[in-house]
Amino acid sequence: MRFAIEKIFLWWLFYSVVGWVWETGLNLVLRKKWVDRGILNGPLCPIYGFGAASVIVLLHDVDNPIALFLSSGMLACTLEYFSSWAIEKLFHIRLWDYTGKPFNINGRIYLNGFLAFGIGAAVVKEYVQPWVSDVLDSWQPLTLDILTIIFTLILVTDISLTLSGLLSFDNRITQLQRELAQYEARGRERFDEKFAATEARARKVLSWQQQRLIQAFPTMTSVRDSRIMQRVRESMSRHDSRTR
Repeated sequence: MRFAIEKIFLWWLFYSVVGWVWETGLNLVLRKKWVDRGILNGPLCPIYGFGAASVIVLLHDVDNPIALFLSSGMLACTLEYFSSWAIEKLFHIRLWDYTGKPFNINGRIYLNGFLAFGIGAAVVKEYVQPWVSDVLDSWQPLTLDILTIIFTLILVTDISLTLSGLLSFDNRITQLQRELAQYEARGRERFDEKFAATEARARKVLSWQQQRLIQAFPTMTSVRDSRIMQRVRESMSRHDSRTR
């Protein structure tokens, strides 16, 4: 079976938005706090889009429910593991860390993720995708082309801005760590002053996007210094609680 590139792209876009709604909504319910959970600036979680599109394209002829569940879970976990590894190697940060979770592999994937992705992907393929396909099939080819071009331009702009922030993340974290080192010498009894200094320097050194990512990914860590992210995150949380 052949799939049109335009439709695959729009599938990816749709499921990326669905993933963002799921992640952001779940965070709102569990943490009672609104946080944009996407790595991009727009309302997208690309890994959900890639996972769903991969299942639809690669497993379109798999009909056995158990085989679909297992293969979907394996495919999604492979994608998540590679994404985590690539982000760490390229940007020296880990956006998520499942260390301590049951049956985790290097903190990049774990059992619950396999089960959730397996079930979710199977539901998408069997129940959601037929409806999505019917909707797109009802549109004129010109409409699909125009939408693809518009969303591609927006996406390229968003990715460029995001990459710019990620590429400078490591250097800015190193700079922040160096500037805060002088406060460590004053002793841990000056707790409030330390948090105030962290908050002030973080908001000056880190861009808005970088600050958002630190808040969006609670287990995000710097490969060079795992403590600095938590310190910045705690100082931002204290600031937010004071301004409410």
